[in-house]
Amino acid sequence: MRQPRSSSTAPPGAASAPLLHTAATRRVLGVDPGTAVLGWGIVDGGARSVEHVASGVVRARGTRAERLAEICDVLGDVCARFGPVALSLEQTFVGDNVQSAFRLGEARGAVMVAACRARLEVAEYSPAQIKVAVAGSGRASKAQMQLMVGRLLGVTQAFAADEADALGAAICHVYVGRFTNLVADGTTWGDSGGGRRRRWRR
Repeated sequence: MRQPRSSSTAPPGAASAPLLHTAATRRVLGVDPGTAVLGWGIVDGGARSVEHVASGVVRARGTRAERLAEICDVLGDVCARFGPVALSLEQTFVGDNVQSAFRLGEARGAVMVAACRARLEVAEYSPAQIKVAVAGSGRASKAQMQLMVGRLLGVTQAFAADEADALGAAICHVYVGRFTNLVADGTTWGDSGGGRRRRWRR
């Protein structure tokens, strides 16, 4: 197998991280896509906490096709090593530069192929949704995202901007899952199995 040309960071003992995954937590891989620089981050989301598992940056080299293959390979290795169950990916934003949007779309495609091979659930969120979930504002700056991601994960080390954005996407998915569970618990009859709706008191 071709050795990935990438840089990444992970906490000590991360190689055994999949053994820590339990039914009470959901391990989520977040990705900030890009063909030149791609950020990735994995968190464990419990009922009341979000913990940093591993994260890093992929700096692919070579032709565009080679970079896309490398992205797919590296993320495949990440999935095999850490065992996430879901991928949280930022949706494509089409701005003034159409060519940049095309390149971003190609990177997202490589990420989705890796996720499909690892049999991950795939969720997509807009940049504004991720920023609101993490920083409380859909217009949060890169610096604000880096700061808030560190605070939410209780990590003092400074994350790279792309790394922080990827972790932010993972955190967003954890929070959305919590909200969905709360809504489900509040609108169905526990053990009835009939999906009957509660009548809310006014």
